[in-house]
Parts: sequence; C-alpha cells; structure tokens
Amino acid sequence: MDSFRVFVSYSHEDRELAELVTEILKKKGLIPIWDKNIRPGTAFTGAIKGLIAHAHIFMPLITENSRQRPWVHQETGYAMALNIPVLPVAVGNLPGEMIAELQAINVLEPDLSDLEGKLSAINLNHVVIPPPARPGSIVEVADWPEKRVEMMAQYANRVIELGYCGRVRQRGGLSSFSIPDKEIDDPIWSIRDGANRRSDYYHYCLRQERLSLERHARHCGCDLLIDPTVETTGKFPEARKVRLESLLEFLESIPDDQVRVVCSLRARDANITLVGDWFIAESRLRHPVEGWRQTIFNWHSPTVLQWVHQFDQLFDSMLREYSPGPNSSRQKAIKILQRAIESLDKEICGKPDVNSRY
Repeated sequence: MDSFRVFVSYSHEDRELAELVTEILKKKGLIPIWDKNIRPGTAFTGAIKGLIAHAHIFMPLITENSRQRPWVHQETGYAMALNIPVLPVAVGNLPGEMIAELQAINVLEPDLSDLEGKLSAINLNHVVIPPPARPGSIVEVADWPEKRVEMMAQYANRVIELGYCGRVRQRGGLSSFSIPDKEIDDPIWSIRDGANRRSDYYHYCLRQERLSLERHARHCGCDLLIDPTVETTGKFPEARKVRLESLLEFLESIPDDQVRVVCSLRARDANITLVGDWFIAESRLRHPVEGWRQTIFNWHSPTVLQWVHQFDQLFDSMLREYSPGPNSSRQKAIKILQRAIESLDKEICGKPDVNSRY
C-alpha cells in the first residue's frame, strides 16, 4: 500500500480525537495532514484548501460537535468538488446531511481502539485509485514558456512550504538540472540563450525551477530519463555545451544512491516532470525556438499517483535494458556527458566532430 496523504477534518472541540486519529494513521503507514501543518502567519482558508487539494483521502471526523459546525461540511464539499475520495469516520453516531450517501467507518468512543482494525479491512488503493479510475482531474495550463517555468517553481515550492519533499522524476531532453544555478547576471545565461535572447525574468524563473527541484532531489532523490543528443539550441554548440556542463555538475555533486539516469533517444518522446506524487507537469506543443508552448499541470493526487506508477514501470524497464555494467547509471551518464562536451569542444574549435554513442 502506498503512503497516502490523509487530510483529517474535525471540529476544534474534538482536538483530542483528531490527535488519536492521526497517531493511528501514522501506525498504518499513512501520512496525516491537518491544520497543524499550517505555518504561523499563513492565510488559514487558503492553506486549508491547499492541503485538501494535495490529499489522496479526505477523512472528516463526524461527531455531535462536528455536525453542528458548518466548516466540516464545507471542507467535505470542497474535497468532493475536487474529486478527492472521502472516507468519513463516524464517532458514536452516523453521518448526516451531505455525507449521508457515503459509507462511513463507525468507531467507538473514547479511545477509537477499533479504528486501526477497521482501516486494515479497507483496500485504500481501491479508495484512491478505484477500478476503473475516475475521469476527473484538477489541472492548470501554462500556454507560454515563461508561465511554465514560473508555475514549475511555484508548484515545487508549494510542496516545500507544506513541509514535504518528493522524488523528482523527469523525462525529456536534458532535464531541469541542465539549467544553471548561477545568478542571472552571470554570463552563462547569455551563452545558454544562443541567438534567442531571453528576458532576465525568464532567467530568474528558470533558476527558481532548478533550485526548487534540486531541493526536492537532494532530499528524496531523482530518476532522469534524458537524451543528451537532443537539439534545443539550433546551430549554437556553445549553448548546448553550457547546458550539458550544468547537468554534468549536478550529477557529479549528487551521490549514486540519490539519482538514477537513463540516456535514451526515447526520452524525447515526452516531456514530463513529477514531484513525488504531489503534481505532474506534462509539456506539449513544442516551438522549435521558444520552447514548450503548452504545459498541463495536474495536482489531483489519485491521478498523479497513477502517473508515478506508469513512469516507474517504464523507467525500471529501461534501466534494466540500459545495463550500466559495473558502474552506476549516474557514472555511466557522466561519461556520456563528458564525451558529448569533448565533441562540442572540437566542434567549437573547428575540428572534425567525433560521434558519441550511448
């Protein structure tokens, strides 16, 4: 069973009950999230909505107290509107009103001693990803490259602000780790642009994307399906070189057990970024010069989890075929990048190019 995030909704008169429930959820390997996750000074209503939107399961505690409090029902309605699975826990009484049609877990007061056993009897995988999967999803679309990189950093940072990090999974050309981590006034940015000069704001957002995803990767690791031969800079080998060098620096700085890399032409068939099972960004409609013109961000947790499983199945299969030999996949990727950079050096110096093969 996956470590699902469970948002616990409760009346503040039932604080002690909520604490008991969160401890039981932890024992079951689940991740309870509730208003204790909200940092001081944060807008409360917006923070609650953000936590609910990132939950795999919404669990309202239904008691005599909560039935008299409208916000528990409001939060339940919000979760249902977002298509988040609702699993009520009825303490000493049956649920009513909006959640009457939902099957509740009935538990005994005062210690909820039977909750753990009743949770064990429920297949939570089918609750979160029911067969067949529900079609609804929560999405936001970025129609321009500037908006895409801005949203990528915002989404990644939002997860960090909630107190979590997630494994970074990327499929595409050179990954976000080919973005420089240098300040935007560094000359590397103009070299990276080639003839297509971009704004300082675009550079700033790109750097924020790199830094935020790197923070996730260093905490939880990353899986990269990349294609170092992909052409993203036209006829400017200097621009390709600095991208490869940035990626090389990242791979050299991270331990073997934190990263897995597969270099393959198949990487270019899609452009996908997953941060844990918090959100997915899928880019489409690539412009030959300006980059991706449309990126779909989806943070519907059950849907994102399905993407995670699909990515892992493909990646694990390709990693077995990749056969890094005695070295790690990271070490093999480093050698591939080094050869590609050496080849570009010769091209820049006007010498014959040397073909580099995986």
